Amino acid sequence: MEKKLNILWASMSGTAENVANNLNEKAKLKGFDINKLELNQVTMNDLSNMKNVAIVTSTTGEGDLPTNGEDFWDDLKNTDKNFQNLRYSVCALGDSSHDIFCGAGKKVDERLEKLGAQKVLDRQDCDGSDEGSEEWGSIFLDKLSA
Repeated sequence: MEKKLNILWASMSGTAENVANNLNEKAKLKGFDINKLELNQVTMNDLSNMKNVAIVTSTTGEGDLPTNGEDFWDDLKNTDKNFQNLRYSVCALGDSSHDIFCGAGKKVDERLEKLGAQKVLDRQDCDGSDEGSEEWGSIFLDKLSA
């Protein structure tokens, strides 16, 4: 079993970064080797070499990724790579009072699935806070460990 986990995040106000940090601590306790990166630090070649990926992103504007995830999204949107070896889940943060709720996480999730990545756990949509992210992280790590 692959005990390496890549935690990729993009955050405006810090909430998504905190969720990524919390997942990082949980994963360490479960014996995972962690690689935690801002989304913009990840190229499509990097992503295609990753096995286990947790993506945590907040949403800004009209369903967009935060500034530190925009380059990643542009690359992901335009790539035709096959990510069949990638096992992933997305934790999307948003606010349901906006027209496009959790738009950034939804876009990334749908695009990865379209490119052949294996969804280990359904996307967690968090409304206005990080509520639900702790449970999402625990279940995701359990599924990766199984």
